[in-house]
Amino acid sequence: MASIAAASTDGSIFPARRWHELYHAAIIELDSARLPGRIAEARQAILDRAREILTTSRDERYFLNDALRSLLLLEAVAEREKRAPEERRIGRE
Repeated sequence: MASIAAASTDGSIFPARRWHELYHAAIIELDSARLPGRIAEARQAILDRAREILTTSRDERYFLNDALRSLLLLEAVAEREKRAPEERRIGRE
């Protein structure tokens, strides 16, 4: 991981931080209406960065894969939360 930190000029462990900033914004988003857009934006930035470093930084590739898995989980939870009020309403009928 030292190779990543050494490449950064702002103290971040990620030299190209845009994907990480968008990922973080998606993870902490509380507005369910904005969450799908945040997830999509973060996913695209992660995939773009992954293409850029395909033959370099094994450490950052690990973090990118981990972030993508986390976004998939977050997306599933958000979808389940979105359906929950409908399922409760149908259960009462």
